[in-house]
Amino acid sequence: MMRIVRNILLAFSVLWFFLSCGTRKAEKLQQLEILEQMNLTDSVMNNDSLAEELVAYFDKYGSPNEQLRARYILGRTYFDLGELPRALETYLKAADCADTTATDCDYKTLSKVYGQKAVIYYEQIQPRSQLNDLHLAIRYARKCNDTLMAIEFYALQVEAYSLLKERDSVIYYADKAANMFRMIGRNDRASQMLSSEITSLIHKGSIDKAKKCIDSYEAHSCLFNENGDIVRGREIYYYLKGKYYLAVNKLDSAEEIFRKELRYGKDLNNQIGGNKGLQEVFEKKRITDSIAKYATLTYELNDSVYSLSEMQNIQKLQASYNYNHNKYLTEQKKMEAKMLLLLLLFVIVAIVIIGILFIHRYYIYKKAALDYRLRNADISQRFREMSQQNTARLPSFSDWRELKDLIENEIPSFYRILNPDMDHLLTDFEYDVCLALRIQLSPIEIARLKQCSPSYITKVRKKLLLQIFNREDNADVFDDEIVKIRKHHVRKMRLPNIVKSFYRHFF
Repeated sequence: MMRIVRNILLAFSVLWFFLSCGTRKAEKLQQLEILEQMNLTDSVMNNDSLAEELVAYFDKYGSPNEQLRARYILGRTYFDLGELPRALETYLKAADCADTTATDCDYKTLSKVYGQKAVIYYEQIQPRSQLNDLHLAIRYARKCNDTLMAIEFYALQVEAYSLLKERDSVIYYADKAANMFRMIGRNDRASQMLSSEITSLIHKGSIDKAKKCIDSYEAHSCLFNENGDIVRGREIYYYLKGKYYLAVNKLDSAEEIFRKELRYGKDLNNQIGGNKGLQEVFEKKRITDSIAKYATLTYELNDSVYSLSEMQNIQKLQASYNYNHNKYLTEQKKMEAKMLLLLLLFVIVAIVIIGILFIHRYYIYKKAALDYRLRNADISQRFREMSQQNTARLPSFSDWRELKDLIENEIPSFYRILNPDMDHLLTDFEYDVCLALRIQLSPIEIARLKQCSPSYITKVRKKLLLQIFNREDNADVFDDEIVKIRKHHVRKMRLPNIVKSFYRHFF
């Protein structure tokens, strides 16, 4: 009864364990989905402790897709907290989590990971790295059939080529991205893309095309109110439009638009752009005082030495993180290789040990089985009974012949082993003694069957030990050697010392 109760309790314990594991994982997945929804609604991600907890959990109990999702959310959290190096490192590890060979790989999240890395590289003024990650982001967005996301990542290449000052590439990719947006009915995004090539077109002298881009941007981008003012945060457009007015020599319009930029765009870029634009206006108007005023303001705002220093520090930091990540991957691969080698060695040693144990047990079984058959055969039992009767009944010639047939059928090499030298063959008496010893009759029993004294049998045994096995020892040693003769009697193998030591130690 107690055993039944114990088994029931054990079953309930196992069931509770699996249910609790499933409940805990469901809870963690729910927490992850909540953070993902916050990210989709552009909410500020600042709960890094929860995100780190989810990463730690899914690293132990999650699938590659779950590990990827958790690390992507952690990277977004670090990004919102302004910890760009940690965000970048997290995205690098997130990409490593993805199993791109699996049919259910989460390409959508993987595409976002590379897209976020590209954003960080843009902010760190690393356009080449940005382009590399954008190419991967586009590839994986297409794999998950997210056309809009693929086009958005394609459009971000314009920013990288703008940093590289490759104006032809800026115009080419902006035009191509605009066409892609039009094909899916997003005319607003198409016109927004055209605005990014205005500066490059002005520098190349394509004034008419620049004007078309300006008109399209203001008419279809959905970023302007009824007064013609652009939405907050995009005031840098006034600088672009002011550059166009300068190019067509509409200086009053240029001055007006640059002052509008200074009035509404309070960030450093707009303030530098507005003052620099006004400086160029007054240079064309040749108003010396105003030139000096706005040149001084531009100089004060545009601290090039500071900007260059910051850029170099960021580049060094990025190089350091790349190095650490590569070092981490190298060390991880070395550790995996060592673990694989140790596992392989363990398997080999285990196979060798199991093989030795199997062979050892097999020969023990074979020896025991052979000895049992010989000892318990009918003829062997008759010989034993005859030797134990008060008045010994002697075996007949046919009895000895039957015993000889039994042993030589079981051990075909028995006669050959006992007669290694054909010039000195055993006599019938000597061979009969050997046959009797092989079925494990005692010397006294053999003496009774052969009607001779036990001492004579002992003498014969010692003589045969020297003749057959080239040994001088007790007669009992000869008995042992006879019993050791099995079905296959071969020379001992030369094994390495380490194997001999192992075998002696365990067996």
